[in-house]
Amino acid sequence: MEDHMFTKESATRMHDDISKELIRNLAREYREAGMKSEGIFFSNLDGGLGDFLLRYLHYVLFGLDPFDESVMGPIRILHYKMASAAYHLDLLGGFLERFVFRKWPEQFRKVARIYQESPAISALEENQPIYNKMTRSELAALMVSIMSLAGMIGPLTLGKILLGQRELCPFQGQATKDIDVTKVWNTLNLDDRDEVKRYIYECGRLRHPVSNTHKVSQEDFTARIGDKMVKFPKGTIIFIPLLLAGLDEKIYGETTYQFDHNRKNLCPFSTMFHSFGEQTNGRICPGKEITETMFIDVLIALGEMRRDGYRS
Repeated sequence: MEDHMFTKESATRMHDDISKELIRNLAREYREAGMKSEGIFFSNLDGGLGDFLLRYLHYVLFGLDPFDESVMGPIRILHYKMASAAYHLDLLGGFLERFVFRKWPEQFRKVARIYQESPAISALEENQPIYNKMTRSELAALMVSIMSLAGMIGPLTLGKILLGQRELCPFQGQATKDIDVTKVWNTLNLDDRDEVKRYIYECGRLRHPVSNTHKVSQEDFTARIGDKMVKFPKGTIIFIPLLLAGLDEKIYGETTYQFDHNRKNLCPFSTMFHSFGEQTNGRICPGKEITETMFIDVLIALGEMRRDGYRS
């Protein structure tokens, strides 16, 4: 999947005129919405942040035309209006398909066809042993699930955190949730992309867009819970709260629950992308580079708009 979706072509598209136009359109909508941390810019998925992410990510990843509504329309319906992520939930997904989203299977197939015919997936040479003889239709179906579960939800959540629409976590006994990240955003040197990146990582440290991961035990094991040792069988799903890794006071000291995007080892120790900085055991988010670049560009463009608005 990574070999065909995260390519030199997708990297080029991140920086081309079409991506720049999408970001300019987003900045214009942000200004027209009053540059607030609430309201239609965040809630209307036919425009604003949600619409931008849909167009930008499907352009960069798949090479689809972001201005073609015959393409973007069905994708928007599936991922936003039909809550595609819920389809993959055990029990709840079946209930919703039966009583709410009866056209789920049809819409999934429609979007899979769009994906299959995209420049990225149509370039796949089928039946290669190195990819377990995967076909274009199989890769397209896989990408529908990946975009449902991660590709749309993760960036949308992170974007809302970065732009101040979602509060930081309400840690007990701390004032973290009262921090207004937009006040920090207003002070950033927007000509320094690395500083903007550190702002993204500090927001993520205090509120992960995806706060946990899991592993499945390969053998029986015993763990201490409270004052007891409890035995668990092989196959137990083990919840891993990634967010807590960024809250170790032995590492971050007295300012652990405060916002400081210039803190030592911020990016190298981050678990925001299901890794330890750039170190990984094979589980790092494949969209890390695209997400970083996209939101640095967005924060710069919208940040400049905020400053122009304040000056006027």
